[in-house]
Amino acid sequence: MIGHPALLSVPSRTTRVLAVTALFALGCGSKPAAKAPAADSAQAGGGSKLPLVALVRAADWMGHEWSEDAIKLGLEEADMEAGRDYELSISSAQGDLATLPSLIDKAVDSKAKVIVAIQDATLQVAVQRVKTVPVVFHLLADPFAAGAGTSDSNHLPNFTGVYSPGFGDPEQTRRVDLIKRMLPKAKKLGILFSPDEQLSVIFKDRTTTAAQKAGFTVVAVPVNSVGEIGDATRSLCSQKADAIELFGNVSHAAFPGLIKVAKECHIPVFSPSPFEVMQGALASLFPDFQEGGVVAGKMIARILHGENPAGIPFYQVKTTKLAVNAGSGVPVPPDVAKQADTVVGGPPKQ
Repeated sequence: MIGHPALLSVPSRTTRVLAVTALFALGCGSKPAAKAPAADSAQAGGGSKLPLVALVRAADWMGHEWSEDAIKLGLEEADMEAGRDYELSISSAQGDLATLPSLIDKAVDSKAKVIVAIQDATLQVAVQRVKTVPVVFHLLADPFAAGAGTSDSNHLPNFTGVYSPGFGDPEQTRRVDLIKRMLPKAKKLGILFSPDEQLSVIFKDRTTTAAQKAGFTVVAVPVNSVGEIGDATRSLCSQKADAIELFGNVSHAAFPGLIKVAKECHIPVFSPSPFEVMQGALASLFPDFQEGGVVAGKMIARILHGENPAGIPFYQVKTTKLAVNAGSGVPVPPDVAKQADTVVGGPPKQ
């Protein structure tokens, strides 16, 4: 996989970003060793005299360290080093979105210099609760739906960040076309979505429209909590879905349970997350998270250096990538494999 151009000539202190990128690019099907986030257990503010960067995410997912390392890389490219120029704290709602307000409030109370809102649900809460502290967002699809602004240059004065409309596919037509190309005999598409997440519902609706135009029957099943994922996936099994697509932090947080049931039912799963391909999904169409993370890191650095976020336009990631799983048991059509940026579970792309 080709990442952000700067990754081709980065200093040695960014080797962990490159190692994770290489692991994914080589199509390794094994799960990388878990790494405890650098400041997950740290007390925000902890007496440090360094400016605090408080990163808050709505849910955990395999590979979240990768996008967060890209943010750190952007900071490093701006000559900002954790522990020397800023303190980093990381907190996660772990898919329990009801806890997001308390996490955002804690970041504000800890006198954070910058709050980093990861995922649409986090930004939505931040817009409601953060009025003066600078906020930089990343890994999300629609800052405008969250109320952060009306255009890239016209936005709330304390907000800026990086986004990708429709997670690389604004109307979800390319995602449906991918399913049709990889499963030409498929007739029924199952969608798992989070009804409490506005963007998840929007993606479900857009995918339903695109799929119906492509000749699919669509069955959408809501997932309200991580504990519901097994029953929700079994519901799609009983309704004889030929493929599953998922949207929303709850479904992503519960992906191991989802893929377990889907494999038992022999239903291929498609995902907006490339790292879920490494966990068994058949394919993923996704924006270049690495590029976006580096840009977000540089935005944070500009704010730490004293720049006002009101003058920093939103940045739209336009590069879309494709990862496919050659080891899922479902044959990958040669034309799709040729188009893919990454092939997991098979020989690396030449």
